[in-house]
Amino acid sequence: MSNSNKIFLVLIAISSGALLILYSSNDLFARPILRTFFPATPSGAPPAEVAALVDTRGDIQRVKYVPRGDNATEHNIFVIYTKENYSNLLKSKFELFLKSLLKFTTIDLHLHIITDEKSELSAETMLKDQINKYKKRIFYTLYDVEDFAAKINDIVYVMMPFFSSHAGSYYSDSLFFLSLGLHRIVDPKMTQAILIDCDVVFRTDVKYLFEQFRRFSPENLFGLAPELTPVYRHILYKYRATYPKSNFGNPYYPASRRKGQKMGYPGLNSGVVMLQLDRIRTSKLFAESLKFDSVKQLTDKYAFKGHLGDQDFFTLLGHEFPALIYRLDCVWNRQLCTWWKEHGYSDVFDHFFHCEGKIKLYHGNCNTRVPE
Repeated sequence: MSNSNKIFLVLIAISSGALLILYSSNDLFARPILRTFFPATPSGAPPAEVAALVDTRGDIQRVKYVPRGDNATEHNIFVIYTKENYSNLLKSKFELFLKSLLKFTTIDLHLHIITDEKSELSAETMLKDQINKYKKRIFYTLYDVEDFAAKINDIVYVMMPFFSSHAGSYYSDSLFFLSLGLHRIVDPKMTQAILIDCDVVFRTDVKYLFEQFRRFSPENLFGLAPELTPVYRHILYKYRATYPKSNFGNPYYPASRRKGQKMGYPGLNSGVVMLQLDRIRTSKLFAESLKFDSVKQLTDKYAFKGHLGDQDFFTLLGHEFPALIYRLDCVWNRQLCTWWKEHGYSDVFDHFFHCEGKIKLYHGNCNTRVPE
């Protein structure tokens, strides 16, 4: 090699180093896990140029979503894990969620974790630990929470005046409306997904939850289980005063249910949300329901002022347009919060809290401890 060529190569190396330093604050460099996705090659091995960033043992891979055949699964689970430093309890909840999910699963899963810079390393470490412990084949992708939030700003703008208590409150966070816009964020080839809170614990194989999609009617876009507290009886007090015979705000299982008697409509809980993404994308009714005038008309009709984010919207949507939502059985979202029992509803609380059947998934909302 001539001296001139050597000098030229040295200059290139110095320039590259300078560029790396110059752009080291850019998200692409500072947060490669969130911004860069690595599709698996046909052999299953990661591309050579990213081998240093990907576990090469075959059971742990960061991949971009691709349809069945390349990643071998369309069992997509989305979970939000952010603000780890906000609560010490969050880490233990997420770890328990991962343990229970991987312990029972017999199917390949693609876990989509929406996280932030301060939580991403911990989330990935916990996931790797559980994959290694249970020897399960799991694909996973980490996403930037700020990127997701930015893509649903228009939906959040519409929803927040009606379904958040006040600016800066827990449920005013944009991500508490994520389920309403997930269909336009994820890869358009993705047809089904389940969005799950990280404070849930599985007691059975998640494949049986995915099988619930087969029970959807052609009109069903979402699947949600009933709310198991009287929170909506409380919110609907004005409406129920005008329409005392309304089923809206009644327990899912009436106190003295006779054969053939319809179950009540206590509202819906968004701790587990099943999404038939392909139908959601093409539903004109759902798109119309997301508009400000439509939401205002609904909330005015029921004199409704909520504070629970997307759950409030689903509750109204499910009452107004029942065909849009598949009623997931309460055993798939057995909530444990008892706050309303000590706050004015002790006389009826147990009727709401009742859930018949063998529990398949516990939801430790209100920081409630899940039974061992």
